Amino acid sequence: MPENLTSLQIIILGLVQGLTEFLPISSSGHLVLTPKLLGFTDPGLAVDAFLHLGTLFAVVIYFRSDILWLIRGFLYSFEKPVDEKFIEKKSEMISKVQNPMHRQLKEMNKKLSWGIIWASVPVVIIGLFFKDFFETETIRSTNFVAYMLISGALLMLIPDLLLKGEGNIAKLSKFKMFFVGCMQCLALFPGVSRSGSTIAAGLFVGLKRDEAARFAFLVGLPAIAGAGLLAVKDLLDTYAIEALPLDILGLGFLVSFVSGYLAIDFLMKFLQKRSLMWFVVYRIALAAYLLY
Repeated sequence: MPENLTSLQIIILGLVQGLTEFLPISSSGHLVLTPKLLGFTDPGLAVDAFLHLGTLFAVVIYFRSDILWLIRGFLYSFEKPVDEKFIEKKSEMISKVQNPMHRQLKEMNKKLSWGIIWASVPVVIIGLFFKDFFETETIRSTNFVAYMLISGALLMLIPDLLLKGEGNIAKLSKFKMFFVGCMQCLALFPGVSRSGSTIAAGLFVGLKRDEAARFAFLVGLPAIAGAGLLAVKDLLDTYAIEALPLDILGLGFLVSFVSGYLAIDFLMKFLQKRSLMWFVVYRIALAAYLLY
C-alpha cells in the first residue's frame, strides 16, 4: 500500500467500494478506474481487503434476519427424525413440532441454505483456479472494463425489458439457484458487476426485481466473505499488515460499511417500483466516456 495514501483518498475508495459493491454498476471496475481517473497510485491488496470486509459487514447486518433463518434451515437438515413415542409422551410439544406452517418454513430455509451453498461453488472454483488470470493487466485495463460495462448493461437490459417475473425466492428450484450462482462467475471480470449479473439471472428465472436483488445479495454473501477473508489471510502470511497505517484502513472500513448499508437499502426500495434502466444508462454512459 502506498505510504502517502491520504484520508481523503481512502474515503473516496470506501465510498466507491460501498456504493458499487451492491449497486449493479461493478465495484471491481470502479476500483480499477478510480485511482487512474483521479491520478493516484492503485492502493493494492491491503486496502481492497479492508474495504471488502466493510461491505461484508454491511450485507450481514442488513440481512441479519434472513441469515439467521438460513442458518436455522441449514442446521435443520441435520436434525434426527422425531421419535413418535416421544411425541406422544410430550403432548405440549406436538403443536410446535407438527405445526404445518412451522415445518414448511424450516423446509423452505433448509432448501434455500443448501441452494446458496451449491450456487457459490462455481465462483469459488473459478476464482481460486483462475485468480492470476483475472488480475492480469489486460483484464484490468480501462478499455476492457468499458467493454464489460456495456456487456453487463445488455445482460441486465434484456430480462428487465422482456420478462415480468412475479415469483419469490421460496419457489426457486435448486437448478435455478445454481444457474444464478453460475452467472455470478461473470462478476470476476471487472466491469460486469456481481449484483448486476445475479439480479439479471434472478429475472431470467422468474423472480420479481426486489426478490431478485434479495437473492443476489444472499447468494453473493459467501463470495464477498471469501474474497475479503482470503485477502486478509494473504496479508497475514506476508506480514504486510505490520507496515499498514491502521487508522487509515479503519477509516476505509467504516466508510465502506456505512455506504454499503445505505446502498443496499436504496436498491431494495428502488427496485420495488422501478426498473434497472437507470443503471443500464449509467453503465453505457461511463463506458462511452472511457472509450471516447
